[in-house]
This record gives sequence, C-alpha cells and structure tokens, in this order.
Amino acid sequence: MAARKGSGKRAAPTGQVGRGEFVVYPGGPTAIYDLLERLSAAAGDAPEYGTPGISLDRKRLTVRWFGEPPAAVRRVLDGAQGFELTLAPTEFRPADLRAEAERLLAEHPGLVTSARDRPEGDGLEVLVAPPAAEAAGSADAALEQAGVRAVFPLFAEPGEALPD
Repeated sequence: MAARKGSGKRAAPTGQVGRGEFVVYPGGPTAIYDLLERLSAAAGDAPEYGTPGISLDRKRLTVRWFGEPPAAVRRVLDGAQGFELTLAPTEFRPADLRAEAERLLAEHPGLVTSARDRPEGDGLEVLVAPPAAEAAGSADAALEQAGVRAVFPLFAEPGEALPD
C-alpha cells in the first residue's frame, strides 16, 4: 500500500497530495524518497521550489527550481546517490504561478473550474467549464471572450475539477 509522506505543513484535501508531500510506493528503491524528505526539509516553503518529478521506475528524479538553489538545498542535491538526478530550471517562480492560479479561480468561478501551476514551471493548466468552451468553440476562446487575462501562459482545455 502506498503511504503519504512529506512536510505535513499544509494538509491537502482528501485524496490529493499537498505541497511538500509525496506518495511512497512499496517495493522500490527508497533512496529517492529519502532525498525528497531531506529536500522538503531544506527547501521548506521556498517560493522557488517547484514540483519534483519521479520516473515510473523510480530511478530518476527531476527537481524543479527557479533560479539558483540555496546552499542548504544544493548540499542535499549534491548528496544524491543511487539514482539519476536532474536539476531543471523553471521559467517562472512556482509560488507566483500558484498565486495566479488561485486568483483565476477566485475571479472566474463557473468558467475556470480548475487552475494549477504546471510541473514544468512554464505556465498554468486551466480547465474551462465544458459548456462555455463548447459555446465559444474552444477553451482558449471561452477565456478570451470572458476577458480572462493572466500574467503567465495559460494551457487551457475543457474540463471539470475532480471532487475533493
């Protein structure tokens, strides 16, 4: 059975993994999860810390960061052993993306059904209410017609948010 681990600073809604948390699957290498725990502790709530990505075979870890990681984070990354590690720069500060996603949700209820920062740190994934997207011809057109503007690139598609 999989177990949720991580900082526990921010509780996620039921069934979702929150910021600084990750799911540990049994039967695989544990070094990658140990590194994620140390990384979460070292990075804390750093606005530059993006969403880490673990390969399906749990042999590769991608750590996304905006700018240059601080010394404490760099020490954790430099100590990685037993798997391939990639430090991937993000185009935008992850915390700024999350704040913009929250703003879009708050200012456009009923149209924007979900908004979140993309793991790559290059913009926002936005779900648009399917009836609005259909009426406008596309999710992008629905956002444009409603005057939805964002300071970051939007990757829109029709869809409903999954229930918590």
